[in-house]
Amino acid sequence: MNPLQQAEQAPLDTVIDTNIAGLVALTRALLPRLIGRRGAVINLSSVAATYPYFGGAVYAGSKAFVRQFSLGLRCDLAGTGVRVTSIEPGMVETEFTLVRNGGDQAASDALYANMDPMTADDIAETIHWVATLPPHLNINALELMPVNQSWAGFAVHRDA
Repeated sequence: MNPLQQAEQAPLDTVIDTNIAGLVALTRALLPRLIGRRGAVINLSSVAATYPYFGGAVYAGSKAFVRQFSLGLRCDLAGTGVRVTSIEPGMVETEFTLVRNGGDQAASDALYANMDPMTADDIAETIHWVATLPPHLNINALELMPVNQSWAGFAVHRDA
């Protein structure tokens, strides 16, 4: 949540290892079975991949990787029958916010105060819907936001 110039390296490495390195390694390991079954790859990106925010350079960059990786993987898998989708949610109230805020429940509660965020069940239902579509249909990317969320306007810094 800090600007990159103030961020510690270890949490950034965790984001990169999880959202990029882990995704690539797991996908490579599963591809032979997915191709054999003509399965589906459904990756979890974020609206942060498209709409950056203060303090999110590495997280947003990693989620942009997930989106682009999904599109590139779809190209690699053309003709195999494997479907590839990038699900890109906005605000979802889960324990992830606690992790992101170092366990600060008040900060998590403040983020979702007086708005109606999506839930883990909302995202699970969306993933299920994508996974159970007819096998000839692929959704490349699906962006979701709660009604009360929108992307922020551009920030402008003004000298004093």
